[in-house]
Amino acid sequence: MVLLCFDMDNTLLRSNKVHVEAFNRAFILNGLKKVKAGKLIAQFGKVGQIVIRSAYPRLSKSAVQKILHDHNRLVAHETAKYVKQIKDADSALKKLKKMGFRLALLTNCTHGEIKAMLRHARININSFDVLVGADDVRHGKPWPDEIMKAKKALNAHTVYMIGDSIYDVRTGKKANAKTISVLTGDFPRKQLLKEKPDYILKSAADVPKLMKKIYNKK
Repeated sequence: MVLLCFDMDNTLLRSNKVHVEAFNRAFILNGLKKVKAGKLIAQFGKVGQIVIRSAYPRLSKSAVQKILHDHNRLVAHETAKYVKQIKDADSALKKLKKMGFRLALLTNCTHGEIKAMLRHARININSFDVLVGADDVRHGKPWPDEIMKAKKALNAHTVYMIGDSIYDVRTGKKANAKTISVLTGDFPRKQLLKEKPDYILKSAADVPKLMKKIYNKK
């Protein structure tokens, strides 16, 4: 059985504004100043604790956890409205399901964030056979825990990791998965090529065409 593991942010939906707004509101709630969007975005793809420490490296562990909790709550209840579906992402997922592939969503977001963003982006959550979020694993991407959990849950023998960042490629390689990079995020082709993904596509909308070619699907 072939399992296609999709990253969420900037792979299926555009969410930089969602997270920038949530982090900055969380910083203010905790008596800190806003951080420039570019500085935060440069860390996206890593776990939330690292994003926070990149802005405020001297915070205590408990302070970081409080800010992260506030960020997650704000995304789920306030800032998810800023999300936009990447063109034809939902359609691509439906095509892949019809072709017989199993689908997993792997993200460093919590389940509350996942549900809110998919709803606002108009992506059908039922397209996925399994959801693995930050609240399901000890270590998020770029550690391989999320892929391994999805693989075990669905008893998959072949796994693809599909994402926009260098961390998605690294995650896939650590889990011995095939890797597909998409050019809908903040990482240019040249930077992604250095990670040596198996394939590079313009967007997630091109995954069905690639799978048809590989598996001779109709």
